[in-house]
Parts: sequence; C-alpha cells; structure tokens
Amino acid sequence: MSLLDRFIAANLARGWLTVAVVLAAIFGLISFVGELERVTGGYTPGDAFRYTALTLPKLILELSPVIALLGTLIALATMAKNNELTIIWSAGVSIQRFLRSVAIPSLILMLAIILVAEYIAAPLNQRAEAERTILRSGTANLIKGQGLWANNGLRFSNVRSFRLGHIPEGIDIYQFNDDGQLISALHANHARIQANRKWMLYDVHYKELIDGILRTRHLDQLERGPFWSERELPGLSLQNSGMRLSDLYTYFKHLKSTDQPYARYELAFWKLAFLPLAVGAMILLATPIGTGLGTQRGSSFELRLALGAIIGILFYLGSPIIHTSGSLLAISTPFVAALPVLLLLSLSAYLFLRKS
Repeated sequence: MSLLDRFIAANLARGWLTVAVVLAAIFGLISFVGELERVTGGYTPGDAFRYTALTLPKLILELSPVIALLGTLIALATMAKNNELTIIWSAGVSIQRFLRSVAIPSLILMLAIILVAEYIAAPLNQRAEAERTILRSGTANLIKGQGLWANNGLRFSNVRSFRLGHIPEGIDIYQFNDDGQLISALHANHARIQANRKWMLYDVHYKELIDGILRTRHLDQLERGPFWSERELPGLSLQNSGMRLSDLYTYFKHLKSTDQPYARYELAFWKLAFLPLAVGAMILLATPIGTGLGTQRGSSFELRLALGAIIGILFYLGSPIIHTSGSLLAISTPFVAALPVLLLLSLSAYLFLRKS
C-alpha cells in the first residue's frame, strides 16, 4: 500500500470505528433496557446484561451498512474540512485512483463482515438465546457435553444437540414407574416439532419392559408428546437472523426438500449473503457525497452529514418493508434481497455521473 492508500484507510477505519462504538452504545443500551423488562426470578439483571453483551456483535452486524455509510461520510467530510482532499486533488490524484484507495479497506471490511457473521456473531447469539431460554423457563437444564435435560414427572428427556440450530438430534426419553424402575427407553436420531407440543421422531430404537421382558423394536418414525414447544427450546427459539450463513442455506434446503415452509429462511440467507455488498454499496454512495463537501460553504458540511444520516435511516427501516412486500408479491427471493443494494448502487451511479 502506498502512503495515500494508508492515509485514506486509516481515516476510513477511524470513521467506521467511531460510528460503530456510538451506535453500539445507543442500541446496546436500548436492548439492555428492553431486556430488563423480561427479568424474572431465575433471570437476573446480570443475566440480561450478559445476554445484551453476547448479542451485541449480531446487532453491530445488522447495523454494518449504516456504520459503513456514516463512517465513510465522516472520514471524507473531515478530510474535506481540513483541506486534505484539496491537497490530494492538487497533487493530480484522479477520482479513479482515489476510489482504488477507498476500495482496499472497503474490501477488507466486507471480508471481515463475512467472517464475523459466520464465526463470531452467530455462535455468540446462539449461546445467548439458549442461556436466556433456559434461565427464563426454569423447566430444563443445559449441561455442557450432555445437551438439554428436563423431566416431566417420571419421564426424563434429553436432546443432545440442535443441528443447524433448529433440528433436535440425539433424543433420549426414559420412563420410570412409581417404584423407580425403568420401564421404557427410546432413542431417536432426530425429530421434527409439530403442533400441540407433539414431536415426530425419526429412526427410533424403542425398548419397553413387557411382563418382565425387555423388548426392542425399530421404527422409521414415531409420534410422541407432549414435549417442549418451539418457544421452550433454546435451539428452536433461535431467530433466523441469528444463524450462520452456511446453516441458513442448509436449513432452508432441508425444509424445501421435506415440503415444509422455508421462505423466511431463504430470505434470511440471501439478506445475509448480500450484507457485505450492501456495505460496499454504502461506502460507494458516501464517496461522492463526502468528496463534494470541500466545494461547499461551511453550512453545507452539516447538511451533507444529515443527508447521509437520512439515507442510512431509510435503508435501515426501508429494507424490511421491501423484503416483506416482495415476499407477499411472490417475487424472486434473491432479487428481493438484492433490491436495496441495487437501489444504493443506482443512486451512487447517479451521483458520480452528476459530478463528472
């Protein structure tokens, strides 16, 4: 990287970090206050704070396009206000060369978003959701290495894991009589949650004590219940926005192949897949706005910053409206997810052409 590349990258990184810290503090505080309203006997304010801290990376991830827009705008606006952009243009740096310098840290940021979404935000969010569900329900225990345990009278149930965050796997159910004798034991490979707290168990090995003899049989599927509902399970209560990109893809494909509703998970996958592109589009949009600050009077500085804030708010609030409307109209899911990004790119192209 040349001196110019390092200088622009440092300013952009400083702007992104500043906005990220401010927005994380504001939205994190709002989230914590809202979580305090859910405090119960087993769910303390300390637990609410831990939940907020663990879900903060996911919150920052969702705000990343706005952070990219405002951070870039502040960085370039500051450079324009300090006449640093004027010096750059006077040195003969073309807009194409300037965009290349902006593109280098932008690509690094987009790559970082992919890594954070897959390896940091999603795992921490899953842990937070699981812990909160357990603490608030008080009807189950999550034991490290042994999965989720609960008892209902003389029946003890265990779920070892949740594949893709939503599919219970490794289910064991033990039934005892009043004398404490084991009368049946059931192991299922996986299960599908149904209505009225019913579970459809698959690949079932069932052992039952009949007339003092333990009999074993294998069933392809078996309905049992009542068990946990979706809201009571820490894995199944996980929102699709808190899943890994790879898990979302695999899960919506699984739902599609088994003729189950999958549209919202497909949309969540494409939204997350296009998130790095949305960040890049926001940076591209902020560049012509920011680089034009130096040609205006001082009052225009605040007006352009306000314009960036308005665009960020419209994107943050308008994207869900576009996604919901597209789903209702049965428009192609990838196109619906990409539409906000396409609108940003179109606006960026218009601003660049206007300045050329």
